[in-house]
Amino acid sequence: MRIHKVEFKNFASYGNRTQVIEFDKKDSELYLVLGGNGAGKSTLAKVITYLCYGRNDGAHLRDLPNRVNKNLWGKIVLETKGNFVEIERGISPNVFEVKINGAEYDVAGKANMQEFLETEIFEIPYHVFKNVIILSVNDFKSFITMSPWDKKQIIDRIFGFSVINEMRELVKGKRKVLADELRTFEDEIRTLDDSIKSVVEKIEQFEASSKEKSDEKLAELKKKLLELNKDRVKLKEVNEKVKLKVDEADIQLKKKNKKNSEVGSELSRLKRDIKLYENNQCPTCTGPLNTKYHKDIKKNKESEVDRLTSLQTTIKEEVENSETTLSGLREKGRNILVKLGQLETSMTNYKNELVKLSEDGGEQYQHLKQLVKDFSGKKGKKDEERMVSEGENNYLTILENIMGEDGIKNLAVRSILPSFNNHIMIMGKEMGIPFGIRFDDKFNCSLLHIGEEISPKTLSTGEKKKVDFVIIMALIKMIKMRFPSLNILFLDEIFSSIDADGVYHIINILHTTIQDVGLNTFVINHTVLPSEYFDKKLEITKGGGFSEFTIEKIN
Repeated sequence: MRIHKVEFKNFASYGNRTQVIEFDKKDSELYLVLGGNGAGKSTLAKVITYLCYGRNDGAHLRDLPNRVNKNLWGKIVLETKGNFVEIERGISPNVFEVKINGAEYDVAGKANMQEFLETEIFEIPYHVFKNVIILSVNDFKSFITMSPWDKKQIIDRIFGFSVINEMRELVKGKRKVLADELRTFEDEIRTLDDSIKSVVEKIEQFEASSKEKSDEKLAELKKKLLELNKDRVKLKEVNEKVKLKVDEADIQLKKKNKKNSEVGSELSRLKRDIKLYENNQCPTCTGPLNTKYHKDIKKNKESEVDRLTSLQTTIKEEVENSETTLSGLREKGRNILVKLGQLETSMTNYKNELVKLSEDGGEQYQHLKQLVKDFSGKKGKKDEERMVSEGENNYLTILENIMGEDGIKNLAVRSILPSFNNHIMIMGKEMGIPFGIRFDDKFNCSLLHIGEEISPKTLSTGEKKKVDFVIIMALIKMIKMRFPSLNILFLDEIFSSIDADGVYHIINILHTTIQDVGLNTFVINHTVLPSEYFDKKLEITKGGGFSEFTIEKIN
């Protein structure tokens, strides 16, 4: 997870004024944290731990609020798995709100919210987070002289190996349960196999006695199907001919309707013309229309009206006849389709009889077949369950071996050792350490000077501090490889007992390391350090009994 912004108030020694830390996008700045004893330098790491995980590292949450104001509040904005997550917490009153990409989120109530955050949102479990972001030389004070067991505990804590033994015990318990399940499955499958064998023998006897009768019935049904299919083919041929006649009759009807319409139009025109002569006066010039010429024209038009009226009557009779013929043809087509449908239904029924006959040998036969089906289904499910259990058992066996002493932890250590030792070698040279430092797979440390091993007991306090610092930086690089999105680190008391030259080298290594891996690093120190070595200065002051801090950009 990548932290963008932290806000809080009334946390430990901090008062009611809201304190804000906002990180630049580059995630590679070196902070110098200054302040007197009890000012609240180490509290900053506790704030982030509480806001993310709602915990106080083994202590009660009631110990976190300021003793005077009590109403602790804080908010952290972080980015993880492509989502922007905002977590707000408070004590007195209790507050626990989560927003994902700006929308308030609720997972079955607040009781399950923290579990949801740690399993679905955060990329780093709590026990790793609290040991990763807060590192102190004091925790590694005698790293090179520690017993192999103590070193193993530190490595297990940082890389999460400490949970493997617990998981191995869980795996053992699960394997025992699976062994009992597998024995039960074998017994049940054996019983089902015997039942299936017995029923199959009865089915074979039944089939032998009923086969002849079944064959005769099948032949009869197939013959009926062939006859029905012939009838269907003939009806389809007749139907196609009827369709052609319907199309032809429809064309003729349309022609006659068109001719009838044309005759009607002509009749209407002639009748309008005749009306002009009825008053023997021109409607336009009021002149007389009673001459022989005009009378002849009127007579001719009346004769044409009589002729067209007779023709129209004939055409109407033809149209009626054509409509009757067309209606008859369509009715015939519909009857054919009905018969075809009846044939199809009959064929379907016969086909179903065929299927049923091929499957059906009587009630007893069907009962026997159903028994086989039921027993086979049960056996199939038991086989699947057994296979799943066997697969899970094989997986757990492998997992148990992997979690053994010579398993995953040893492989993990061996895989990280070359890179770990290489980082130590490079940074040891930068620190001016005149001897080589190397760890084996048991984390035994060898100090080599001109090809000869030297004892850690011969080192001065300052040399031991330098060696421990180099080891811490190498561990940080390993941790960053495991959790690449992590962008914050607290280092407490890493400069004690280090001379000025050593401080210079440590600062240079810090700058190089955080640039390489991308970590906003807070250096907490109880002695004065040159501020020009750092990118920003976070200075904590106390006034009126409360702590406050200011952040000043240096470089």
